[in-house]
Parts: sequence; C-alpha cells; structure tokens
Amino acid sequence: MSTRAEGFWNLVRTVEPPDLGPGPRSGVLPFPVLAGRFDAWLGGAGLAPEIAQRLRATAYLHHDHADPAHDIVQDLSDADSALIHGILHRREPDFWNANYWFRQAENHPVFQRLTARVNALESSRQQQPLVERLTLSGSVDPHAFVEAIEEVHRRTTKDPDVWFLRQIQLAETECLVAHLLGV
Repeated sequence: MSTRAEGFWNLVRTVEPPDLGPGPRSGVLPFPVLAGRFDAWLGGAGLAPEIAQRLRATAYLHHDHADPAHDIVQDLSDADSALIHGILHRREPDFWNANYWFRQAENHPVFQRLTARVNALESSRQQQPLVERLTLSGSVDPHAFVEAIEEVHRRTTKDPDVWFLRQIQLAETECLVAHLLGV
C-alpha cells in the first residue's frame, strides 16, 4: 500500500465496515471533525484537486455523511464520480438511481479489481452462489450487487449475507481509493 493510501485509511478506517444502508453507525467521525482531519491530511498529500475532491467524497460517504459526499459528486461527469455517486445512492437506498449511475461507470477498472477481492472474501459454500452471481460476467457486476443488496436491505446487520455484502462494499471502497491514488 502506498504512503498516501495508508494516510487515507489511517484517517477514515472504522471499526466496522459501512452499513449497506445510509447509517449512521457507531464509530464514525462527526462531519466537522472528519472534514477538518481530511483537510489537514490533504495539505501534505500533494494530490491533484480532482483526485482530492473524489477522495473527499469517498471519505465522507465511508463515514455515513451522504449529503456532503453528494454535494461533491452531483455535478461531476467522469466515471470515478459516477461510481461514487452509484455507491451513495445504493446506500440511501435508491436502487434505481444507483443503477443509473453505475451505467455511467460501466466497465470501470474498480469492478475488475474488486473481482479478485470478492473471490478472496468468499468463506463459505453458502456465499458461493452469491459470488458467482456477482461475477458472472467475468468481473463484479455493479447491477447484480445492487440487486443483492436490495434483496437483503431489510435484514439485520448480523445476517451472514448482509455481513458478507458489507465486506464486499468495504473492498469496493478500498479498490476505489487504490484506483484514485494510482496504486
């Protein structure tokens, strides 16, 4: 992992992965604290403004601050922003809108990178059909991921399928951050 990526994750890592829904969950930083810490980290990170902006939206979303994350990505038209926008709407949950934004990010390199992570996460025979469904096209299909989350979104966070999907969602964010930082 690069120094920048380590710095980012030292700043935003939480005890538990984000919920599939909007949160808030325990263990997240209040928005003003997170924004201040992100600004301080950003000062020494030496990132291009457009990368910093997308990382900021990712950090805010990781800490369940969807509105400020949405404010950042709503007017951006690149595939990275569309991917963040899709994740954001998937967590609202606004599944139709999430699928719209994932169509804007079709074939994003994060989905290919995520495929290896999903296969590594599979820990039981019970999860094998879900993994196969998510990766049927050869890489993670974001629309199949939305559908899987839609099917379980009313279940408790202790449900094994919910926990597994939360792990995939965290891996998705890790792959996104690595992509944005060129790692």
